[in-house]
Amino acid sequence: MSNVMIVYGTSYGQTARIVRRIADRLTKSGHRVALWHGDELPAETSVSDYHSYLVAGSVLFGKHQRYLADFVRRNLATLNNRPSAFVSVCGALIGEWEPGREEARKYVDRFLKETGWTPRLTRSFPGGLPYTRYGLFTRWMMKLISKRTGRPTDTSRDWDFTNWAEVDAFALEFEAWLDALVPAGR
Repeated sequence: MSNVMIVYGTSYGQTARIVRRIADRLTKSGHRVALWHGDELPAETSVSDYHSYLVAGSVLFGKHQRYLADFVRRNLATLNNRPSAFVSVCGALIGEWEPGREEARKYVDRFLKETGWTPRLTRSFPGGLPYTRYGLFTRWMMKLISKRTGRPTDTSRDWDFTNWAEVDAFALEFEAWLDALVPAGR
């Protein structure tokens, strides 16, 4: 079984929910998982203590969290030389907005290009619209974007668009991939 480090960034909690679900799946199958919020990673943490890595971030106004990019750059050699994966949580995938998939792909490509990272697996999931947790400006902006792209505009509630079956399928894929790559007992 693998010793897995998961480092994530989240703005309103959806990415945290997604990585916890993935971590639970990996733990149930015998992997050892360390789950860290990217801007709360203790300085003494050594990435070389792990066999495999999952970095996950959310897109807000076109960018992933800066602290995730900093983490990847600091640990680039290790991430590029060991099993690693990147998960992006992106509102562009919500609903039937036709350019959404391409937009989400561009955000992933930009993050990877800016950091120099070449993870072996990447995946994007739709997030949510947590209107009740947004500040006034963000709520207004997200409502405008939602109206333009055919998404819900009722700001009195939060909306969850993550396809949890897809998250579970990714967790199984990631687990099988780790089991094939990492020798037993490591």
